[in-house]
Amino acid sequence: MKTKVDFKQSITAGFKAAGVGSILNAILFFIFHQAGIIVDTIFIQPEQSLTVFPIVMASIIPTLIASMVFFLIEKFTQNGFKIFRILSILLLLLSFINPFMGIPGVSIGYAVALNVMHVTVVVALLYFIGKASK
Repeated sequence: MKTKVDFKQSITAGFKAAGVGSILNAILFFIFHQAGIIVDTIFIQPEQSLTVFPIVMASIIPTLIASMVFFLIEKFTQNGFKIFRILSILLLLLSFINPFMGIPGVSIGYAVALNVMHVTVVVALLYFIGKASK
Protein backbone atom coordinates (compact mmCIF):
# COMPACT_ATOMS: atom_id res chain seq x y z
CA MET A 1 0.00 0.00 0.00
CA LYS A 2 1.17 3.49 -0.80
CA THR A 3 1.32 5.92 2.10
CA LYS A 4 0.25 9.43 1.14
CA VAL A 5 1.54 11.04 4.33
CA ASP A 6 4.75 9.83 5.94
CA PHE A 7 5.37 9.72 9.67
CA LYS A 8 7.36 12.96 9.69
CA GLN A 9 4.55 14.85 7.95
CA SER A 10 1.97 13.38 10.31
CA ILE A 11 3.88 14.13 13.51
CA THR A 12 4.78 17.62 12.25
CA ALA A 13 1.09 18.30 11.66
CA GLY A 14 0.43 16.95 15.15
CA PHE A 15 3.00 19.28 16.72
CA LYS A 16 1.55 22.28 14.86
CA ALA A 17 -1.98 21.35 15.94
CA ALA A 18 -0.81 20.76 19.53
CA GLY A 19 0.89 24.15 19.59
CA VAL A 20 -2.05 26.05 18.16
CA GLY A 21 -4.61 24.11 20.18
CA SER A 22 -2.75 24.54 23.48
CA ILE A 23 -2.19 28.26 22.94
CA LEU A 24 -5.82 28.86 21.99
CA ASN A 25 -7.03 26.77 24.92
CA ALA A 26 -4.76 28.63 27.34
CA ILE A 27 -6.23 31.90 26.08
CA LEU A 28 -9.76 30.49 26.34
CA PHE A 29 -9.03 29.24 29.86
CA PHE A 30 -8.00 32.69 31.03
CA ILE A 31 -10.99 34.31 29.31
CA PHE A 32 -13.42 31.80 30.84
CA HIS A 33 -11.73 32.11 34.24
CA GLN A 34 -11.85 35.92 34.18
CA ALA A 35 -15.51 35.81 33.08
CA GLY A 36 -16.33 33.59 36.06
CA ILE A 37 -17.36 30.63 33.91
CA ILE A 38 -14.48 28.47 35.09
CA VAL A 39 -14.35 28.88 38.86
CA ASP A 40 -11.95 27.71 41.53
CA THR A 41 -14.74 26.19 43.64
CA ILE A 42 -15.26 23.23 41.30
CA PHE A 43 -12.55 20.63 41.75
CA ILE A 44 -11.34 18.52 38.85
CA GLN A 45 -9.36 16.32 41.25
CA PRO A 46 -9.84 16.18 45.03
CA GLU A 47 -9.13 19.61 46.51
CA GLN A 48 -7.60 20.85 43.25
CA SER A 49 -9.24 23.40 41.00
CA LEU A 50 -8.49 23.57 37.29
CA THR A 51 -5.36 25.46 36.23
CA VAL A 52 -3.89 26.24 32.84
CA PHE A 53 -1.22 23.50 33.03
CA PRO A 54 -3.66 20.54 32.75
CA ILE A 55 -5.44 22.40 29.93
CA VAL A 56 -2.18 22.71 27.99
CA MET A 57 -1.18 19.09 28.65
CA ALA A 58 -4.66 17.84 27.71
CA SER A 59 -4.31 19.77 24.45
CA ILE A 60 -0.82 18.52 23.55
CA ILE A 61 -0.65 14.84 24.50
CA PRO A 62 -3.87 13.57 22.86
CA THR A 63 -3.12 15.63 19.75
CA LEU A 64 0.28 14.01 19.30
CA ILE A 65 -1.20 10.56 19.89
CA ALA A 66 -3.95 11.34 17.38
CA SER A 67 -1.39 12.33 14.74
CA MET A 68 0.28 8.93 15.16
CA VAL A 69 -3.11 7.21 14.90
CA PHE A 70 -3.73 9.19 11.72
CA PHE A 71 -0.45 7.94 10.29
CA LEU A 72 -1.45 4.32 10.96
CA ILE A 73 -4.92 4.81 9.47
CA GLU A 74 -3.39 6.53 6.46
CA LYS A 75 -0.83 3.76 6.05
CA PHE A 76 -3.27 0.85 6.13
CA THR A 77 -6.35 2.29 4.38
CA GLN A 78 -7.21 4.00 1.14
CA ASN A 79 -9.20 6.87 2.68
CA GLY A 80 -7.08 7.71 5.70
CA PHE A 81 -8.09 11.33 6.20
CA LYS A 82 -11.79 10.63 5.68
CA ILE A 83 -11.73 7.78 8.22
CA PHE A 84 -9.67 9.86 10.65
CA ARG A 85 -12.02 12.83 10.31
CA ILE A 86 -15.08 10.67 11.04
CA LEU A 87 -13.34 9.02 14.00
CA SER A 88 -12.23 12.42 15.34
CA ILE A 89 -15.73 13.87 15.14
CA LEU A 90 -17.25 10.81 16.82
CA LEU A 91 -14.70 10.99 19.65
CA LEU A 92 -15.32 14.73 19.96
CA LEU A 93 -19.04 14.14 20.32
CA LEU A 94 -18.40 11.47 22.96
CA SER A 95 -16.06 13.84 24.81
CA PHE A 96 -18.95 16.27 25.29
CA ILE A 97 -20.37 13.92 27.91
CA ASN A 98 -17.25 13.88 30.10
CA PRO A 99 -17.47 17.35 31.72
CA PHE A 100 -21.12 16.79 32.62
CA MET A 101 -20.65 13.29 34.04
CA GLY A 102 -17.05 13.32 35.26
CA ILE A 103 -16.90 16.53 37.32
CA PRO A 104 -18.96 16.63 40.52
CA GLY A 105 -21.03 19.79 40.90
CA VAL A 106 -20.08 21.20 37.51
CA SER A 107 -22.19 24.07 36.18
CA ILE A 108 -23.55 24.07 32.63
CA GLY A 109 -21.34 27.04 31.72
CA TYR A 110 -18.21 25.36 33.07
CA ALA A 111 -18.94 22.15 31.14
CA VAL A 112 -19.71 24.05 27.95
CA ALA A 113 -16.45 26.02 28.32
CA LEU A 114 -14.52 22.74 28.57
CA ASN A 115 -16.36 21.41 25.52
CA VAL A 116 -15.41 24.54 23.56
CA MET A 117 -11.79 23.67 24.36
CA HIS A 118 -12.36 20.13 23.06
CA VAL A 119 -13.65 21.60 19.79
CA THR A 120 -10.63 23.90 19.54
CA VAL A 121 -8.19 21.00 19.70
CA VAL A 122 -10.09 18.85 17.18
CA VAL A 123 -10.47 21.74 14.71
CA ALA A 124 -6.74 22.51 14.93
CA LEU A 125 -5.89 18.82 14.52
CA LEU A 126 -8.15 18.32 11.49
CA TYR A 127 -6.88 21.53 9.92
CA PHE A 128 -3.19 20.60 10.14
CA ILE A 129 -3.70 16.91 9.31
CA GLY A 130 -5.84 18.00 6.36
CA LYS A 131 -3.09 20.31 5.13
CA ALA A 132 -0.55 17.49 5.44
CA SER A 133 -2.85 15.18 3.45
CA LYS A 134 -3.04 17.50 0.46
